[in-house]
Parts: sequence; C-alpha cells; structure tokens
Amino acid sequence: MSILSQIGYSGVRASQIALTATGQNIANVNTPGFSRLAPEQHALGGQTPTGIGGGVQVTSIRRLASDFQNQQLWRATTEKQYYGTTQQYLGALEGLVDSEGSSISVGLDNFYAALSEASSTPESIALRQQILGEAKQLAQRFNGLNGNIGIQLEALEGQRVSMVEEINGLASNIADLNQQILEMESSGRDTATLHDYRDNLVKDLSQFVGIRVQSAADGSLTVALANGQPLVAGSTAGTLKVGENLAGEQQLSLVFAKTSFPLVQEGLGGSLGGLYDMEYGALRPAQADLHDMAGALAQRVNDTLATGYDLDGNPGQPLFSYDASSTSALLTVNDLSTRELAFSAQAPGLDANGQPVPVVGDNQVLLALLETKAAKINVAGELVPLNDAYAGLVGRVASASRQNQADLAATTVVAEQAQAQRDSVSAVNLDEEAVNLMAYQQAYQANMKVIGTSNELFNAVLAMF
Repeated sequence: MSILSQIGYSGVRASQIALTATGQNIANVNTPGFSRLAPEQHALGGQTPTGIGGGVQVTSIRRLASDFQNQQLWRATTEKQYYGTTQQYLGALEGLVDSEGSSISVGLDNFYAALSEASSTPESIALRQQILGEAKQLAQRFNGLNGNIGIQLEALEGQRVSMVEEINGLASNIADLNQQILEMESSGRDTATLHDYRDNLVKDLSQFVGIRVQSAADGSLTVALANGQPLVAGSTAGTLKVGENLAGEQQLSLVFAKTSFPLVQEGLGGSLGGLYDMEYGALRPAQADLHDMAGALAQRVNDTLATGYDLDGNPGQPLFSYDASSTSALLTVNDLSTRELAFSAQAPGLDANGQPVPVVGDNQVLLALLETKAAKINVAGELVPLNDAYAGLVGRVASASRQNQADLAATTVVAEQAQAQRDSVSAVNLDEEAVNLMAYQQAYQANMKVIGTSNELFNAVLAMF
C-alpha cells in the first residue's frame, strides 16, 4: 500500500509543479519577450522485477524558445530599423527639395524670367530692380535649402551619439547577464527569466546594428557586429566611441579588451548603419550638388557681367558671391545698385556736360546672361544645364525614397512574420494554458484520490487484526 501512496504523492507533486508553471505562463501573458514554461515529466521505474513503477517525476522546467527563430527575428528587426531610419531622412529631404517654396528650379525660372523681361529695355531701373530682387530670392533658396540639409546633418550626428550610448548600455547589460547566468546555472538555479531578459536586450541591440550571435556551452552569448568585430564575449563588453576626423565629420571606434580600433560604418546595418548611408548616400551628396550649382551659377553670371558696362560706364561687377565654407550664406547677392548692373556691351557716351549717356537698347550682355541658363555645368560628375542638374537631384531623392518605402514595407512584413513565428513557439496562448490548467487540476485531484484510496485500504488491513 505504501507503493500506491508513493505513486499518488509523486503525482500530486508533479501536478503542483505543472500548475505552478501554468500560473507563471498566465501571469506573464503580456510580458514582452517572455518564453513560456513547460514541465518535463518522466515515469519512475519500480524497484523490483515485479514492480509496476514508482510514480512520476518532474525532471526539469523547459523554457520553450528557438534559437533559430530568435536569430530570424533579430535579423528581420535589423533590416526593418535600417529602412525605417533612412526613410525619416529621405522623406524629409524629399519634402525639402521638391517643395515649391524652396525649389531651386523655381528660383532659377524666376531669375531668368526677370532677365528676359528686361532684355527689351535693359536701361529700365524698375526692371533692373526686379532682377536684383529675384537674384536675392534665388540666393535665399540656395541658402535655405543648404541650411536645412545642414540641420538634418546636425540632427543625424546627435542621433548617432545617442545610438552609440544605447548600444554601449545594451552590450554592458548583456555581458552582465552572461555572468549572472553562468554563476546561477553552475549552482543549479533557475535562469529562465534571465535568458528572456537577455534575449530582449539582444533584440533591442539588433535595432541599432546588424549582429551575429552565438551561444556558448556555458550558457553565455557571444555577440559580434555584422563585420565580425566583437561586441560582447562572456562578461566582457566592447565600447563604441564617437570621434571626429580632420574634416570635422564623425567617425566611430570600438574599444574591446583595452584595444581600440577604427570601426567601418559602411554595412553596419540597423539604425546606425542607416544613419551612415543617409549621411554619405543622400544628405552630403545633395549638399555637394547645391555647392556645385551655386558655384557654377555665380561664376557664369559674374564672368558674363565682367564683359559689360553699367549705366555709368563702369566695368561690370560680380552679382553673386559664393562661399563654400558657409552654411547660411552659401550664395549671396553683392551690394550693387540698379545702375551698377553691367548689361551693356558698349561703354556709354558722354553728353555736353560730360555725363555718361547709356546706349539705349544695348542688351548684348543681358542676352548672354540668358544663355547661361542652358550652359552645361559639372554637377556630381555630369555636364548638365542648371535646371536639369536640380531636376536630377530631385529625381534621385524621390526615386531613392520610393524604393526605400517599398523596402520598408517588405521588411516590416518579414519582421511581423518572424515575430509571429517566434510567438508560435514561445508566447503564451491563454486558450492552451486554460486547457492545461484544467488538465493539471484534474490530475491533482485524481492523485489525491489515489492517496485517499491507499489510506482506506491500509486502514482496512489494520482493522482485520
């Protein structure tokens, strides 16, 4: 009879553990990254050849998690965050260059329209004033657009610094958890919660950079960047640092185990890689195109004016000033009066009092200025007219934005699928847990009945004596 009681007691104990595991699952149904628990039960054998068994034993509580699906989720998260980050800047850049209020094409059209209107009466003060006004508006468009791109670059650099701090914190926490898991597992303590916490940190890390993760036999994780450089190994974490090169641009270095080496940002993946690709694949090239256009415009207009004479017979003076080192004053209009615009190819004559008399209708320089609109300039290595150069910039940015939006949509779907696949194994299903709860409860009650029956039989035997 003692064997029957022993079997019943083992069943009660197993049911209690199973009920506890189910309660833990239900309690954490809304806990991000929680991996549900499942008791592993094994039957106990009998002690004699005629024994029918010794009951049941819970050998372990299994944490239901798939390394493969976690890896898939981390990779999908990296891709999604890369395109999400780049879209923020691409969308903003597209809105800037394609806006009518800041469009260089609109400013060029207005400036050359004013020149064309004055070509019939080049000595008109009112039309000359209009030309100066449109020139200032055009310069303002260049400066405004260049300044806004500069603001985006400053924001990007600030975001990079913040991301590096986040990455360093996550790497340090993962290394600390590696050490805690190693110590607790060596003493036989439960580490399921720590594993979940660590996996959550790895997922958070995968948002910022592409990573390679390997599990060690001692339970620790080794995390490396996509290019193979180590970030976490056991209880040691690397540290990213942001510095500046000679050009004043940000550069990254990685310090690991007291050794520092430069970090190549190209191909990093994730949000940090997206920042690099936006800086050197969109923002700085767009800014360089603006510099090419502003410099070429200033040179061609100024060179043309230098061949003429103003209303007072003075040689032509430059209209524009181009400053490559300035963000807010990339292109400025020099302080010229309307009379100082050298639109005439001939020096004016003098009247009886020795005062200059402009040659009425002399618009040869003005016509030459109109021809500069179609003249080809070197922008991004291509010879194109000014308007076409800006249209090309707008087209490249719009095309990149559309492609990036499509890639973002695709990677979002992939990330959602990866999350669903992970959840199908690890996440808590309340319907399933409700069934388990009833099953374990019934098993508990049935085993209690076995114990009660064993006691009744034992008492009946005692009553026979």
